[in-house]
Amino acid sequence: MSRPDTEVSPERIADLFRENFGRDRVLTEVGDRFRVADEEVRVVAFPGHTEELGEMLRLAAQERLRVIPAGAGAWLEMGNRPPLAHLIISTARMNRVLEYEPADLTVTVEAGCPLAAFNTQAAAHRQWIPLDHFGGADATIGAVVATASSGPLRCGYGTPRDWVIGMRVAHADGHLTKAGGKVVKNVAGYDLCKLYTGSFGTLGVIGELSFKLRALPPGERTLVFYADAPGELCALAARVTDSDVQPAALELISAPPAPGVPGGEAVRSVADGRHVLALRFLGEEETIASQIAEAVRLGVGLRGRGLGEGEAADFWDAYRASEIGPELGYNLRLSTLPADLGAMIAEVGRLLPRAGWRAHAGSGVLRVLAGGDLLDDLKAKQRPQRIAELRHAAQSRGGQLLIWRAPAELKAQLDVWGEVGPAAPLMRALKEKFDPHGQLNPGRFAAGI
Repeated sequence: MSRPDTEVSPERIADLFRENFGRDRVLTEVGDRFRVADEEVRVVAFPGHTEELGEMLRLAAQERLRVIPAGAGAWLEMGNRPPLAHLIISTARMNRVLEYEPADLTVTVEAGCPLAAFNTQAAAHRQWIPLDHFGGADATIGAVVATASSGPLRCGYGTPRDWVIGMRVAHADGHLTKAGGKVVKNVAGYDLCKLYTGSFGTLGVIGELSFKLRALPPGERTLVFYADAPGELCALAARVTDSDVQPAALELISAPPAPGVPGGEAVRSVADGRHVLALRFLGEEETIASQIAEAVRLGVGLRGRGLGEGEAADFWDAYRASEIGPELGYNLRLSTLPADLGAMIAEVGRLLPRAGWRAHAGSGVLRVLAGGDLLDDLKAKQRPQRIAELRHAAQSRGGQLLIWRAPAELKAQLDVWGEVGPAAPLMRALKEKFDPHGQLNPGRFAAGI
């Protein structure tokens, strides 16, 4: 096969990968799972293990093919749309647990292993990786780390960077390297793990991951408070944060402003049309009981209730799954200081009154979720201006606005990631070092890398 230009046909690429890796390793009908925007055809290759991942990248490098790394495919529309990409390489079939030592509280898994599936297995040993994820139960561990995805449990357990202790990575030219180790005390190269985490596959494709584990908490309860306006709940969240109450999750959720705003039926059922502050407690039953009693004292004057076990499980599952649901037209991620959360919520209400929002109240991360008609009442040229105004409001408070999902025409007029400031030259230098020919997710990440 001759070296292709950007017009090379998917059929030719598919034939090349079938010849080298077998027909079962290649897909050309993307369906809903691996669709980017409205495309119908894209070559998707599925390595069966890390060595084969490296071989596929080596072949792609030889043929000058641009590659979009993926797991289960849930994050393909996030960030800038990569230009000149010829194929997707998905780790979804690399789903084995390679080494699991319950006595050592460590595990090594392939990148395509679903986080939920491993945690179900580890639960038999009363252990888990204390992370949650966006999307459904098929969300892969590799994608969680590559996108630095963190959900409500960030409040109590941190982010993927806090739990990864080692990696095996396939680089753009196909060669494999290791970073970190398989035991907690071995931290050599740990900073490289932090570098790959959240890089969206632009520096290398994660093939294997080692994690430190935590003991699974014996008890769990969820407490929710309601209010007609978010200010009272922001104030309660601040009081909780300043107290000895230590919830594993502290989530502030908007009242749905109109029918059709994404949220999941279980979330809607709990919210009941009002703003909600949800506190999730994990730990010993006696400790949870005292924590809840203190939270109720802090929330005096507000209506609150505890969720039943099944209701709470359905609520948190729906909460995660609907964060990147296919019905979303807009998914914006704002960051600010927790003390400024109420002010940012007010800005969202002023500029995007038809949107729903959710906030990790302990960290100041605010997610704005809406259907595709969010800005339909504005003229076309005013739509990017409205998002830019919200970004400016976040930046004026020391925060940022990222555009995870939005219509293609709006993404084309705005920098999805925003200005990264003095870090941009360093990011470009790292991209040049790790991927000099720009083969991995070209242009998808911040600073144009």
